[in-house]
Amino acid sequence: MGKNILILALVAAAAYRIGVEKAKKRDGDYEDLRHQVERLLTGNTTKKVRRKLAKVSRQGA
Repeated sequence: MGKNILILALVAAAAYRIGVEKAKKRDGDYEDLRHQVERLLTGNTTKKVRRKLAKVSRQGA
């Protein structure tokens, strides 16, 4: 079971890497996964949602 998961993870990583290289060649303005996650976590909408959740949790406590 663990061996199968390892093989699956390696195949997924290789496919991701190949996809990234192909996309970079095709489109010079390619945003990789690291930048997407960074934008998702630090975006204005995310900050608003976190602020709202913090306010709700303070009121409920």
